[in-house]
Amino acid sequence: MAIRPTQVLNATAGCTLAVVLMSGCLMTTDQGDKLRDDISQLSKRMEAIETRINDQVARLRKVLDEATGLLERNSADLGTKVAHNESDIAALTGKLEEAKYLLEELQKQVATRLAALEQTQQKTTQEQQKIIERVAPSMPEDKEALWKESQNRLAGGMREDARRFLRAFIQRFPNDPRAPQAELQVGQSFAQEFKHALAVAEYQAVMSRFGRSPEVPEAMWLLGESYVAMKYCTDAKAIFLDLSKRYPKSPRAAQVKDRLRDIQKIARNKDLCTS
Repeated sequence: MAIRPTQVLNATAGCTLAVVLMSGCLMTTDQGDKLRDDISQLSKRMEAIETRINDQVARLRKVLDEATGLLERNSADLGTKVAHNESDIAALTGKLEEAKYLLEELQKQVATRLAALEQTQQKTTQEQQKIIERVAPSMPEDKEALWKESQNRLAGGMREDARRFLRAFIQRFPNDPRAPQAELQVGQSFAQEFKHALAVAEYQAVMSRFGRSPEVPEAMWLLGESYVAMKYCTDAKAIFLDLSKRYPKSPRAAQVKDRLRDIQKIARNKDLCTS
């Protein structure tokens, strides 16, 4: 059992009084009363000190208990957070490994597909080369042989192939008297395929490149016919009139008057003439 300070003080005061009496010292009544008052005040002071100490101890114990509880809760929360973080890290690590695996697999698939595509492209190129070699044989170097091959293809209805031979003839032998005819035949082959815009370009090329050749009146006539087919009636009349003025003695000039009359009849029909 703990001994309180006031108990010690009271015991001390009693012992002191007993010693005084036993020592035979005489003490007056006033002195005794004063000693008792001093002891009483001292006892009160000790009680007040004891109360403050007890209060401080109680507060310290409360603070300590609160701090201990807080530390325990924080430790528990920290442990939970650490556990959660470790779990999240483990999950992310797993997902990262899975992503790496999927990326590697995707790279392998892409590499395989690229290799297959390259092989397919090589095969396609080889097949195309074979087709070109079969369909588009090499051009003859000889001028007469080249002209003959172009005419044979025209006669056989092989217009695209014929155009290739005719263009080669024009490019290699532009000064040959048959070069304007070759250009004219290219235009006619387009007109036969109803590609009149392309035909117009070829007829105009005859007029500009071979302006003094006898094929010019025919090129102008065919140009006017392509204009009519394209519903450009005004342009057609202009080219026909120019033909009759520039080449009045040509066979086509004699046909201009009748052709202009025909165009005049259809000029008001918007389905046949747009300009």
